[in-house]
Amino acid sequence: MYLNVGNHVLRRRVIVGIFDLDTVTVQKSSRAFLRRAQAQGQVRDGGEGDLPKSFVLTQAGEVVLSPLASATLQKRCHMELL
Repeated sequence: MYLNVGNHVLRRRVIVGIFDLDTVTVQKSSRAFLRRAQAQGQVRDGGEGDLPKSFVLTQAGEVVLSPLASATLQKRCHMELL
């Protein structure tokens, strides 16, 4: 099964979590994590310049930014299971 997160498609089994950027970036540790991932080249833009609303963390530690809301991505994951 796959999840379309904007301009990227990810295998569902490699997804660790789906996070809302507005909520997550309130925490200092979360901002530090995203900065570290950016510095290590592990951040991919899944929206081709659109303002990201959420991000998906993969097992490989890759962060994929998405222009879609985290609730939308979670619903898509749930729909795949049905």
